[in-house]
Amino acid sequence: MAGISVKDLAFSIEKGKVRGFDEVRDVNGERYFFQYAIKKQGDKYCTYLFCVLESKMEVFEDYATEELNEFASAEDAFDYFWLKQVDVEKFAPIRGVLPF
Repeated sequence: MAGISVKDLAFSIEKGKVRGFDEVRDVNGERYFFQYAIKKQGDKYCTYLFCVLESKMEVFEDYATEELNEFASAEDAFDYFWLKQVDVEKFAPIRGVLPF
């Protein structure tokens, strides 16, 4: 599924929508499942990052990393994702269970 422009992403988040995506990435020769999301809650911008080694998905409770952060602006939240090498333009509406 195609993502949305950063401008459209910011507009959707301002309207209270949750946006995100998941992907599998190779890290040091091992495959990891990542999930990312962003939403606005009150006057804060909340980010979610989940990561687990693909081979440990069945026992992710013991091996996964989750990060929840709050930022004062959408720009700061986007900067956080960019520093984590996440392509913000891949963010799209989330179907099914929301990560937060």
